[in-house]
Amino acid sequence: MRSILGTVVTRALLVTLALLAVATGTRAQPRAYVFATDFTTGSFSGVDRSSRAPFCDVASAHSDARLRWFQGQVFIVNRFGADNITVLDGSSFGFIRQFSVGNGSNPYDIAVRSPTKAYVTRYESTDLWIVNPSTGLQTGAVSLAAYADGDGIPEMDRMQMVGPLLFVSLQRVNRNAGFQPTDSSLVVVIDMRTDQLVDCDAVRPGVQGILLSATNPVTPFVLDVPRSRLYLGCVGVYGVNDGGIVAIDAAALTAVGVLAPEASMGGDVLDLVWGGESKAYAIVSDAGFNTSLVHWSPASHGADNTVYAPGGFSLADAEITPEGGQVWVCNSSFGAPGIRTFSTTTDTEVGLPIVCTLPPQGIAFDAATILEVPLHTPGGRVALAAPSPNPARGTVRFGFTLARAGDASVEVLDVTGRRVQAWTLPAATAGAHEIAWDARDGSGAAVAAGLYRVRVRVGDESVSRSVVLVAPTSRSARPASFRPEVTVGGQSTRVL
Repeated sequence: MRSILGTVVTRALLVTLALLAVATGTRAQPRAYVFATDFTTGSFSGVDRSSRAPFCDVASAHSDARLRWFQGQVFIVNRFGADNITVLDGSSFGFIRQFSVGNGSNPYDIAVRSPTKAYVTRYESTDLWIVNPSTGLQTGAVSLAAYADGDGIPEMDRMQMVGPLLFVSLQRVNRNAGFQPTDSSLVVVIDMRTDQLVDCDAVRPGVQGILLSATNPVTPFVLDVPRSRLYLGCVGVYGVNDGGIVAIDAAALTAVGVLAPEASMGGDVLDLVWGGESKAYAIVSDAGFNTSLVHWSPASHGADNTVYAPGGFSLADAEITPEGGQVWVCNSSFGAPGIRTFSTTTDTEVGLPIVCTLPPQGIAFDAATILEVPLHTPGGRVALAAPSPNPARGTVRFGFTLARAGDASVEVLDVTGRRVQAWTLPAATAGAHEIAWDARDGSGAAVAAGLYRVRVRVGDESVSRSVVLVAPTSRSARPASFRPEVTVGGQSTRVL
């Protein structure tokens, strides 16, 4: 059975990214990275995103590969027949290292959590590997054998990190019958703090994954923060309208359903791009296996505009720029290969195609990794400890320390950024302070269960932490005389 912490921590995930996100200290280079192949040989190229000037064929790659970026480094996932990962410098394109992830493993994705911890999906195996990307050494594994279909392999594919959790798509296709989809596909969830699987169904026995509403997921995950949703494209049987874009409630760890059926999208959904409600794109393949780049939205539940349709099975990958102003798409045809770019404002093409030697198959941008804000600013005036308890069913205590005396304020914000409770501490003394919040707003009404952000301000400096409230079994009315407490130096005082 799922623990309270394992259940409710997921409610914080997407909103934590939205409310508490800051870029890492590594400055992103204005680059795009391109993998190209003619299915016999492969190459790696870079593109200056400002000038659109390419750096063609600056490194070699396997003929079947995917690209990922993390803190200034590019990870080339060399798949079937190579079974290794190459790491390049994102600025100079220089070789850093290459490491094996097991002979015959066929790696499909890498999710880099930190400079010393990453996860690798291995399509031909039941074990998802944990590696140290700085050394290439395997440091652990998470067995997904319990989620395999009849052929004994779960066919693990894409990964998405959201807060402390890792979402992993499992295709569960039958390799003994031409890799056709079986009765079901799943997403499993791993707590990266413990490397343990999270139970996504408190009713069924065992540690359950999320049962998808369609089969054979093939696209990357995309995150819709305002709706607390993950979207994933499932093709089912290729050429048959039996799949679509499925939605996952990342807070409740449940499948929401098919958000956009294949019939409304125009065919099999092969790739998803997300830059927000008005900047969502997909590559779809129709019944004749002609691929198109289409614009779609969760509200319309399907495609509402065809952006680019060159004909044939020619579009391999699309990505939105970190600034959100353009979507880049790989035309991998042999007749007119190149990167095409389109404005996300007008859906019209921008500039000439970016062309190197081989047909492009994959793109990655140097988008900054998202992390929670630190507990304190180095050399700063205020440090905020973790709220306790967290998750909480009632009163939560916030401990913070001031390096020197000064005016301070504490506020609690809901998921929309609205202030639900606040305290002002004029001329607060230096040292440790603590506020007890009874999970009610300024009018005395009990707030809803969910994620909240605690923020402490001193001058122009602020720090914040998240806290999850769980619905209590019962809650009596707060006495009219109640006032929140602030503890300074071990003595409690009421705050008006």
